[in-house]
Amino acid sequence: MDNTQLEKLILASIDQRYQAHATRDLADYIFSNYLFQSFQPAFIGFIGRYGPDIVVYLADPGHVQALVDYCMRATKAYTYQRNQFINFTGFYDELLAAEYTRFFEQIREMLAQTTTIEGLTAATATVLQAHHERLRLVLSSYCVAAQPAKLNANPLLSTVPCEEYSAALQLRLLGLDPAALAEPILDIGCGASGALVTALRQQGYTAFGLDRLAPVGLAFFQQNWFEFDFGANRWGTIVAHQSFSTHFIHAHLHNSTSATQFARLTMQILGGLKPGGEFCYAPGLPFFEPHIESSREFAVAKTTIQAGNTLGIGEIFYAARVKKLSPT
Repeated sequence: MDNTQLEKLILASIDQRYQAHATRDLADYIFSNYLFQSFQPAFIGFIGRYGPDIVVYLADPGHVQALVDYCMRATKAYTYQRNQFINFTGFYDELLAAEYTRFFEQIREMLAQTTTIEGLTAATATVLQAHHERLRLVLSSYCVAAQPAKLNANPLLSTVPCEEYSAALQLRLLGLDPAALAEPILDIGCGASGALVTALRQQGYTAFGLDRLAPVGLAFFQQNWFEFDFGANRWGTIVAHQSFSTHFIHAHLHNSTSATQFARLTMQILGGLKPGGEFCYAPGLPFFEPHIESSREFAVAKTTIQAGNTLGIGEIFYAARVKKLSPT
């Protein structure tokens, strides 16, 4: 079998494992980790049949790195979809990369040394148990460090869905008419589908998306917000629907150190605007917008989003447009 076909089968096998646990949450991963260590007989059949080919494939560092990158992205997507306020960067990226590199090395060694179905079954159980216990340690240590609390009561293990919205809905809630947007346009938190960016570019606008899970493509920056260079006088319009400000609010309520980082990042974003450019976002930031206005470099306009009283977030449920004033 050639490498292209084998790679497709390996990736399909990886995807199947994530899909098999689609109904579980992060608390399950911490407190019922054994559930994630299981595997289907079909998996043993797959590695038993293609074992020699997989051993050769995994001997190539480039192939291993591609699989590590794939698994890291899949793990982050799985985690963020369950709690969007988790953000693996820096040190935790290094931990994940090291663990997946070790995992594939152990798989290669296992397949090189074991040929019987019984042996593969026993060895796979051992490798997966150790692998998921180490990943559990990474997640639990992150949660305790980011949100000090007993693990069994840590809010980061609660499910906080991360949804993606249609371009039309985003524009409507932000109160934006595409024809009035200054270019280039940057969508912060564009999501894995990049719906708004794609829609704008299809209409001829110069638009880009920034997201840790952004699609692959020239129009997208697959980066963390804190690592992105917003530049100076670079953007005509920056939009962020239910993304940047939602995370700033969470930090403001739960983590003063993180809130300070978001405050600095907000000013970096505003510095990236061209004179006359706008940063348009929802929900609002009533605790920080007075600071923005006090600089006298920006003007803040607010538009209430009509959603009734059922959400319980009336104070912040408005769209804000921060305009960078032209020098006098």
